Amino acid sequence: MIKDLSAEVRAERGSRQSNRLRLKGKVPAVLYGGGQTAVSISVDGMEMHKIIHAGVRIVNLKMAERQAQALIKDLQYDSLGEQVLHVDFNELKTGQKIRVDVVVATKGVPKGHAEGGLLNHALHTITVECLPTAIPDRIVVGVEQLALNQAIHVRELKLPEGVTSITPEDAVVASCTAPRNEE
Repeated sequence: MIKDLSAEVRAERGSRQSNRLRLKGKVPAVLYGGGQTAVSISVDGMEMHKIIHAGVRIVNLKMAERQAQALIKDLQYDSLGEQVLHVDFNELKTGQKIRVDVVVATKGVPKGHAEGGLLNHALHTITVECLPTAIPDRIVVGVEQLALNQAIHVRELKLPEGVTSITPEDAVVASCTAPRNEE
C-alpha cells in the first residue's frame, strides 16, 4: 500500500532548526537516492504518525518542485518511543528491487507439544528482495506439522511470487524441542 505524504524542502539544518520544526508539529527528514545528493525535508507529524501506525512502508512524497516514491528506511524516536524525531527515506526507481526485513509469524501448536515439546521461534525477521509493490506485510509459518526435535528452515518458507529470501536457507525459523532438566 502506498500513501501520499506532503513534504517541504528545508534549507536550514541543525538541531536547533529541527527542534523548531518539531514545535510546529513537523518531523525533520532526509530523502536519499534518486541519483541526487540527499535532500533535507520536513513532513507533517500527524500524517507521519498515521502512516507508521497503518504499517505503510512506501510513501509518495509530494514536494513543491517534484514527487518521489520513497521507502521509509529508518525512524528515530524520542526516549519514550512515542514521538518520531527523524525519518530517513530512500527514493525508489521504477522496476528496481529492494531489500527489506519482513516479520515471520508462527501459527498453530506443534504436534510435538503433546509429547512435552516446546516451540522455539528462533527467527523473527528475514531479509527479502523484491519490488517495492510486492513487499509482504508478514510471512506466516504453520507449525502444526512439527514433531518433537524437528525444525522449519528458511528454505521451507512459502514466499509470495516475486519475493526471494536473502537470509541463508539453512537458518532455523522455528523448532519443537524437548525441555531440558537442570541437574
